[in-house]
Amino acid sequence: MNIYRRPSASVERTPSTKSLESLTPACDTCSEKLGKSCIKCPPLKNNTNDDDGYTGPHAQDSPFAWMVVLAGCIQAMITLGASRAHGVYQEYYVISEFSTEKTATISWIGSAQNTTLNLCGVAVGILSQMIDTRILCAVASCVMGVAFILASFSTQIWQLVLTQGIMFGSAASFPYILGVTVPLQWIKRRRGLALAVVYLGSGLGGMWISLLTRTCIETVGRQWSNRILGCIMIALGVGLSPLIIARRAAKQRPEKLIDFSVVTEWRFMYIAAAGFFAMGPNTIPYLLMPTYVADVLKEHSKLGSSLVTLINVSGIFGRFLAGMLADRFGPVNILIIWVFLAAFSQLGIWLPFASVPAVIASAALFGVAGASIVGMLLNAISQQFGVSRITYISGIIYMTYSISSLVVAQTTSLMLDTVGHGTDYTWPIVYTGMLLLVAFVILIAFKFKISRQFTFIV
Repeated sequence: MNIYRRPSASVERTPSTKSLESLTPACDTCSEKLGKSCIKCPPLKNNTNDDDGYTGPHAQDSPFAWMVVLAGCIQAMITLGASRAHGVYQEYYVISEFSTEKTATISWIGSAQNTTLNLCGVAVGILSQMIDTRILCAVASCVMGVAFILASFSTQIWQLVLTQGIMFGSAASFPYILGVTVPLQWIKRRRGLALAVVYLGSGLGGMWISLLTRTCIETVGRQWSNRILGCIMIALGVGLSPLIIARRAAKQRPEKLIDFSVVTEWRFMYIAAAGFFAMGPNTIPYLLMPTYVADVLKEHSKLGSSLVTLINVSGIFGRFLAGMLADRFGPVNILIIWVFLAAFSQLGIWLPFASVPAVIASAALFGVAGASIVGMLLNAISQQFGVSRITYISGIIYMTYSISSLVVAQTTSLMLDTVGHGTDYTWPIVYTGMLLLVAFVILIAFKFKISRQFTFIV
């Protein structure tokens, strides 16, 4: 029995046995297990060009490479983790400090923070081509720490929007995006696992920062809570910035500062569209669940912060599971499943059952699935485009995320204040779940587009 595949006349291939074939990555177009490009399909443009020209002493997948991954994990902890813990501040502002203000007005603090955190992605991609990524991380870490310290002296909502919102978000964008994308340049064989480790930081950060914030607010007050977190951000961010070293050296003047040619590629369009609808609702459970348990379930406010912690803890498990499955079955396949599970956590569990067990189950499932969506999108980008342009392309994705996040957060708060009169969360939950379902449909279409035979086993 012939165990070799017959190559086409135009493509030279080394024969492979069945045992080796089972370990070979799938073709991006037809899911045949023949490596980067299938016999039946032409190679995709710029698909896996990872030639970074690095001449340093450290190789990809080396112990040093995993140290870079660990540094990225800590950077995600103090940036995205702090953003995920903002629900504790949101609860305090709504219930105590600004109890007479509308929820939609107060939500501008978190919206501005999350929007600028992602909106500056393109700026990160451009500046990382000209300035050493280690310097960018160190300077930005100082600015984000100072932003939280300045927020401790803020007494008006607009002041907090400027400091805890815009200033922190803009600065945090640099160590966050570089901390996620630079490690991908160092890991080649297990990128799914590497992304899981990096985003582990956001889960752990959201967990301990939520607990620390709650404890500090109850013991020393909100102002000292801001100052303590600001000092921690400076210490960790600056201390680990020397490890955020790009394999591609910065240039004094790159060939193109702004290159939007990738936007015209159909693969990018699908991924960006799915990301727009999937990542926009990503922060809503973090913001709504703490106030939901107090307003609707009439439970103690500690349950609200515990739900934020639960989302982050379950997100740790979800990211590792998603990363390992993505390395085996492909990131697009797992992303489809995870987006559907995130939608089900809202529409199938939280919406129909107004009870403590239901909201706990919804938080746990959303943590497993929803918290992993951003990392899975980056994994899909690295699979489709390689890592030589990963920081710049991811920056464009994050820019679309920022717009979606701002729109979704504000419309959700508006629904709660108008239709829900501040206590009925039905339509905000439906809105969040339906957006995730739209992303699910787009990803299904994308899977059909890149594979002639739709299958989850690649």
